[in-house]
Amino acid sequence: MKNVIPLITAVLLGLAAVFAVSKTMKKTEKPEERTRNVLIVTAEIAQGELIQESRIAVKAIPESAAPKNCIDEANMSFTFNQRAKRPIAKGDYLLYADIELDQSKSRALGDGQWGVPVTFADGVLLKMLQPGDDIAIIGTFSYKEKVKTGKNADAEVQEMNRTVTAVIYPRVSILEINGSSVLLSLPPQQAVALTAIQRKARLYPILRKKKDDNALNRMNGGKFEDAALTDMVKGLQSIAIPLVPTEVKENQK
Repeated sequence: MKNVIPLITAVLLGLAAVFAVSKTMKKTEKPEERTRNVLIVTAEIAQGELIQESRIAVKAIPESAAPKNCIDEANMSFTFNQRAKRPIAKGDYLLYADIELDQSKSRALGDGQWGVPVTFADGVLLKMLQPGDDIAIIGTFSYKEKVKTGKNADAEVQEMNRTVTAVIYPRVSILEINGSSVLLSLPPQQAVALTAIQRKARLYPILRKKKDDNALNRMNGGKFEDAALTDMVKGLQSIAIPLVPTEVKENQK
């Protein structure tokens, strides 16, 4: 019995030591540091030169390593066409102190471009977008079509109302978002056309991949008419919902 007591004491002391070391290690372990997406310069920018999107990239760095007043990815579009206050070397972080802030809306317009305000029928997607994103614009509108009631040359002609959905603009760039409205950049003639179109059609934004040069012809989108919905269900069997739903097995036919 005398030999057992020292053994038990040694085991307890050992467990206490292990517990103390484990607790100390947990205290010294540092939580994983959050990262921050900031802007860096990919090509040298001279003093007074306009900052272009092609010379800026996003870099993820530890939050503690982020320089003071560095610009985050969320504010990237704000830097476009701003003038550099000083020469900025390739690889440098882009800081607010590096740019001359011009907050006018027109600064984001390219040469020969006009800013067009557009209100969309459904603004759900706009809540997920940000300035600088590319979108396509889809429009749903009605028009009248003259249709002959017969095959004869003297057959009566009637006007029929048609509703169609089609691509209006395959790709436009967002300058600013305000609720369900956006400010877009377009050439003058297209700006005039869109101003008129939005009085006649319900417009919807569709997100596009940035700088995607595919499907830039609006004819690629085709058109969708209400009659297509009727054609779509032709030949389908009607489904009857039972008064008391029952479990349907996967292998049941």
